[in-house]
Amino acid sequence: MTPIRLKMQAFGPYQGAVEIAFSGLRGKLFLITGSTGGGKTTILDAICFALFCRATGGRRSFAAMRCMSAPEDLPTLVELDFSLQGETYRFRRSQYTYRKRNKETELRESHECFQWKEGDFQLLESGSESAVRRRAEELLHLTCEQFSQVIVLPQGDFLRLLLSLIHISEPTRRSYIS
Repeated sequence: MTPIRLKMQAFGPYQGAVEIAFSGLRGKLFLITGSTGGGKTTILDAICFALFCRATGGRRSFAAMRCMSAPEDLPTLVELDFSLQGETYRFRRSQYTYRKRNKETELRESHECFQWKEGDFQLLESGSESAVRRRAEELLHLTCEQFSQVIVLPQGDFLRLLLSLIHISEPTRRSYIS
């Protein structure tokens, strides 16, 4: 799976719409790094949330991920475009306030996934959170928990990763680094 674009709105610390283009990183290994509190985990949470409707580790839901300072009428949204085996997909999750005729409000969710075909995104699945999650699991052959383990290097394990590369023979290490 290669991420292409990530859009977040009222998600984590991001009140307004934020878009990250990964397209310049195609075919390259990359590291998301920065200072504590800089939003690195939120980016990973948004990717995981778009696919599985759960943040990394599978513990946090929409309510836990919504930006507390976002206006009530601003939907929480995550949208991920990625390529996989020559195909392009978009997974979108949103939660919004719906105003009923009697002026009461309720929270509603939208869960959709699309595939790029014939110059446009065609709907593959929509409706329930679990139906769209199952589609992600079918495509990636990973559950939310497995995906989280693959994409998130726990704090303190980066040094262990670097040290393991040092212990690889010189010719093999060059192929990893280049």
